Amino acid sequence: MTNINNYNDLNIQLTPEEASAYTYLSTNESQWADKFKSAISLSRDKITQRLVASMYRENLANCYNNSSIREVTDIPFTLKTSRSHVLQLYFSNSNKVIIAPIVGMYAFNRVDVEGPFYFLEEDKLTRITHPELILNCILTELPKLDTNATLQFKMDLENSIANLALALSYQLYSFSQVTAPLWTLIENSKDSYLRSEQSVIEGHPLHPGAKLRKGLTAREAIQYSTEFDKPISLHFALLHKSVAKSQSLTSDYNEALFQRFPNLRQCVVAEVGHSQLPNYYVLVIHPWQFETIFKSQYDDLIQSSLYIPLNYQLDYYAGLSFRTLMPKVDTTPHIKLATNVHITGEIRTLSEQTTFNGPLVSKILKDIISQDNLFKNIQASTVDEIAGLHYYNSSEQQQTKRSEQIATLFRENIYQLIENDSTPIVPSSLVSCHVYNSETPLETLITRYYDNYAFDSIETAAIAWLTHYSKTLCDLVIPLVAKYGIALEAHLQNAIISIDNTGALHHIYIRDFEGLRIDTQQLNAMGYSTKNFHQKSLILTSNAQTVLNKAFYSTVQNHIGELILTAVKIWDAPHIENIIWSNVRTLIEQKLDEVAQSMDNSNGINNFKEILFAPTIDYKCVTTMRLVDEADYYTYVKVNNPLHK
Repeated sequence: MTNINNYNDLNIQLTPEEASAYTYLSTNESQWADKFKSAISLSRDKITQRLVASMYRENLANCYNNSSIREVTDIPFTLKTSRSHVLQLYFSNSNKVIIAPIVGMYAFNRVDVEGPFYFLEEDKLTRITHPELILNCILTELPKLDTNATLQFKMDLENSIANLALALSYQLYSFSQVTAPLWTLIENSKDSYLRSEQSVIEGHPLHPGAKLRKGLTAREAIQYSTEFDKPISLHFALLHKSVAKSQSLTSDYNEALFQRFPNLRQCVVAEVGHSQLPNYYVLVIHPWQFETIFKSQYDDLIQSSLYIPLNYQLDYYAGLSFRTLMPKVDTTPHIKLATNVHITGEIRTLSEQTTFNGPLVSKILKDIISQDNLFKNIQASTVDEIAGLHYYNSSEQQQTKRSEQIATLFRENIYQLIENDSTPIVPSSLVSCHVYNSETPLETLITRYYDNYAFDSIETAAIAWLTHYSKTLCDLVIPLVAKYGIALEAHLQNAIISIDNTGALHHIYIRDFEGLRIDTQQLNAMGYSTKNFHQKSLILTSNAQTVLNKAFYSTVQNHIGELILTAVKIWDAPHIENIIWSNVRTLIEQKLDEVAQSMDNSNGINNFKEILFAPTIDYKCVTTMRLVDEADYYTYVKVNNPLHK
């Protein structure tokens, strides 16, 4: 991690978001406040890094075409960088050049850059102190983008910077005596899984809105964000069945919860009695949602007999996904809740289709995995969504809005699934570190793997570890999408992995079915009906390309690609990148051949291969989508494909 002391000499003016956070800390945590000010410039650079990299990759404002890579020694200026090369992006209308030190160049046209960043204008070099300055250049090149969407994006950048500075400064403040690498902290924690979620403090590795928490004050961000390890007291209540729709995986909705939450049945009976119990569903509300939205907008419901609060106390903790909460050192379900907070481009309420379809998708996946021999003896599976509930009153004009703000989804706890001698973590933590030790868990684990299995070099161990990891992930994802038309959204955040004591991967679990895509015709042809799915199901599509893009982007580009990129950086070994990608191509090709042999009609597999192994492949444009206000629709750009021979 970049040495934060390099940024203390900059004279910067705080934005309103930064000033608000600093004022709160100054009043309540003066020592933390000092660390916050010192973290602001680094936080700005980390968000700028995501913006610059995405502009290049997405060819936004023609940045990919109008770019060059130069050696630092060829530039007639002294740059404050240890890197040997820089990326130059040219803006003709602004008559400016962005200069960004390059950490490395990787597959899918990925360029990894780092601060400090500079403008070159009329032979004058100026430090870029905020990503908004770069956004202004984009608007000068593309004035048609100067819309409300871009104004919102600017506000997103400011909010994300302030929240990232809170996270970085909290580590600077609270980790001052910590020198051990991150994996040691995770492995030795009482709850390794929760600790791994709390360790991913920088958010999305590619999105400029990586730490967006728009709608929260600094106090609320600290109270409800994962990295601050604060207990969150959930609101349990009863919602009358006349104004609710539920779905469950196996048994009755309430029964599924009574089996998993100790004393919940007794609490409900004590409140309404045995005779009224069948008339209500158990509902859980996030405390922020309850105080900020529910109490102000749903007073009519609160005052009626349709809603009954329960005296059931349970402290949970936020995960990496702000609205997904989990217990600490317990096996009660993980809970996904509606929150009207703007996070990474979207308001994170819960759609009707998410709560209703989750158990239905789980049921189909369980049946496929248990019945199809393609999934026998693999080290990957899915995490069940066991029950879902949302408000429903068809007579109300604002029914959809209300249903998305009053919703609960329950997911099986990972500690119900893993082997006792393995350590569960979210894979996002593999590429993380902390401010006082830059060693990532990926480095620690591969080094341990190397020590235990006597490889001839650490690079060989890295190739073997990542190839096995990729195969394990593809053993699940590839047959599901190629044979059944189910594209899991298996990116780093949507997976859980378990690691054994030798550093080897034990199992991969894929969770969260809200963002997956299903080729309806293909799944129906395989004997699985979707007629009971929610009528507003965005996960169902007739576009096979959309399904393939979902699987490829999340699994290959975001998940496998991020791990390979990190390994190459750790050991400064560019040569292993092509070797690993060649291995990934081979294992996917072999898996597709295996899928074809299991099908009566495998004509679609050859088409699948043609797209998957083409010279170029679609890559999601995370920044372009925000600027053109297409958060609900995916925009892609063609990039070089490392799976092409």
